[in-house]
Amino acid sequence: MRLTDGTSAAPDGKRVQRRSALFLVATSAVYLALLLYMDQGSDILARLADLIGTLMACVMIVMVSFMLRYQRWHLALRAQGHTDIQWRKGLQAYLAGFAFTVSPGKAGELLRIRYFGRMAVPPSTVLGTFIYERGQDLAILTVLGMAAAALVPVFGTLAGLVLAALAVLCLASRWPRLRALLSSLAARMPGTRPRQLAHFLVDGLSQAGPLLQPRVLLPGLALGTLAWLLTAAAFAGLCVAMGVPLAWQHALGIYPLAMLAGAASFVPGGVGTTEAAIVLMLAALGAPLDVALTIAIGIRLATLWLAIAVGMLAMLGLELQASRNDTH
Repeated sequence: MRLTDGTSAAPDGKRVQRRSALFLVATSAVYLALLLYMDQGSDILARLADLIGTLMACVMIVMVSFMLRYQRWHLALRAQGHTDIQWRKGLQAYLAGFAFTVSPGKAGELLRIRYFGRMAVPPSTVLGTFIYERGQDLAILTVLGMAAAALVPVFGTLAGLVLAALAVLCLASRWPRLRALLSSLAARMPGTRPRQLAHFLVDGLSQAGPLLQPRVLLPGLALGTLAWLLTAAAFAGLCVAMGVPLAWQHALGIYPLAMLAGAASFVPGGVGTTEAAIVLMLAALGAPLDVALTIAIGIRLATLWLAIAVGMLAMLGLELQASRNDTH
């Protein structure tokens, strides 16, 4: 299967959506079951109910961070010549990509390809912008996480892996020979779906290259850093509300470090691994286990599961709009 501009596609979008939806339902059910199990004797749900005001404040802060992250995406599209995209419609298409955050593969990016395609944005441009965004996020989270690096003995190894990945990304986006080598390696991967996904990502690297120019890169880094600082502030506020005041370096670095741990686990959305990292770091600072669990689940409700809910609503709205247009 080929995308409209010749870029290799991932598997059929509709089939991926169905499978991703089933995976999301299964993951949500397991997450809820584990939450109910952990609630026995620890009253996590009761604690979360008492924190409803704080959680709503976290939600508002995180929503602002989503808009900042989209503004980075919007500027990247403009830098690639797509200057006529309405900000609100683009935001809706961007948020729809969050719908299947906990699904394997890149189902969210397939959704963005579908919806930005309606605005005449080629699939390769969407994919290249995604790679540019993810690369910046890895760099920002690593820098912020350095503030709390003392809590994670393997931080040096984790940072080294991130730097190596960023170096490969930057070189491959600029050097056709390296992209050819990566494409050759992707062709040797076992399984049809992993090969398709690997080719899908390699094909986007050439599009990401022009976005590494300072006039695009620096504003993007500023917007991304502000967005993740807001999320770290929401986490710190939740800790204070639970009676766990943090030193500035821990307030700044714990959540970014947990996000890196989740990414390194290769678990979709970092489900479970990000929460475990938060609990371990808070426990290292002396927080009781039940309090640390409540904080970890609370911030994930206000970030990961909020993103999924917002993404689902955005996707539903876009599909309803398409249905109405088809009937006229």
